[in-house]
This record gives sequence, structure tokens and C-alpha cells, in this order.
Amino acid sequence: MKTCLVIVDCQNDFVEGGSLAVSGGEQACRAINGLLQDSRYDVIVVTEDFHPVKHCSFLNNGGTWPVHCVQNTHGAYLHEKISSGIGSVLQRGDPVSISVVHKGMDPQKEEYGASVTVEGIEQFDIVGIALDYCVLETAKLTKQHYPEAHVVIKSAYTAAVDNSPEKRKYLKDTCSQVKIEWES
Repeated sequence: MKTCLVIVDCQNDFVEGGSLAVSGGEQACRAINGLLQDSRYDVIVVTEDFHPVKHCSFLNNGGTWPVHCVQNTHGAYLHEKISSGIGSVLQRGDPVSISVVHKGMDPQKEEYGASVTVEGIEQFDIVGIALDYCVLETAKLTKQHYPEAHVVIKSAYTAAVDNSPEKRKYLKDTCSQVKIEWES
């Protein structure tokens, strides 16, 4: 089975200490690094928020979020555990295709999910930061584009803005309704 790992928004601004930190972001990055060390994927896609300075989602521009992941700043860079994990995959010589998808580049458009376009994949494993926003929306877009593929949110490799039991139940139910698999 041809598989793709989609790593969503594991950037410095989304981990503890970042301008839009998600509790558990560091832990998720460490877990994903372990996944990269222990697993083999045919394709790895990394999504990144990559906003211009005057993005509509920023509070100072009338949006709902603090300034985050501004293009070519430290906050927009991949977390070190992710970049070193991808480096390990390359160093070990795995026959893998790696690509980056930037989102949020249009200053007038809010985007939570990234459109992943990879042909011939039978399973997409989705991991990363902001399970309840960007991870979920990326999984939904992936399932829309590839309705026959298995799309799996590997929740042990995620961090959520709202990690309450009620929100987790809501997320699981939402995934079930749109035929996205949930793996704890």
C-alpha cells in the first residue's frame, strides 16, 4: 500500500513559546519525530502557514488570531524536531518524495486546511498541530480530493487548541461522518 504522511503546521509559532502556541505542540513534534524515525512512507508532505505581514487573520488587521507564521521569520520555520526528523529520513536514504505546501499566502483569505495533491496514494496519515483546526480541515480536504483513499488522523501525534473530552468526542464524530478514520 502506497502511503503518505501529512505533517500539518509544526512551526515555531504553534509550539510553546510561540506567538500562537498550542499546548502540547512540543510533545506532538517529538512524537512525529519518532514516527519519522520508525516508519516508512512513500511520500511526506509538510504543510506550513506562510502569511504575509498584513494577513486578514491577524488581530491588528481585524482578524481573530495574533500575528503568527509571517513569511521568512523564525515563527514560520519548521520546529527543529520536524526538520531534523525529515533530515534523518533523507540521510537514511529512504526512497521518499518530500514536499512542502504553503497556505495562508493570500492576504485576504483565511485558510485552515491545506490541499494535498499526491497521486497514487492509498492511505494518508495526518498528524500535526491544531488538531481542531488545521489538522481536521486538511484531513477533510484530503478526503474530498481522494474519496477512495484511507484518510487517518493519528491523534497521538497531534496537539489541539481545545483538548477537552467534549471536543475530542466532537472531533471523532465529525471524522466518522465524513469517513475519516481516527486512530488514538
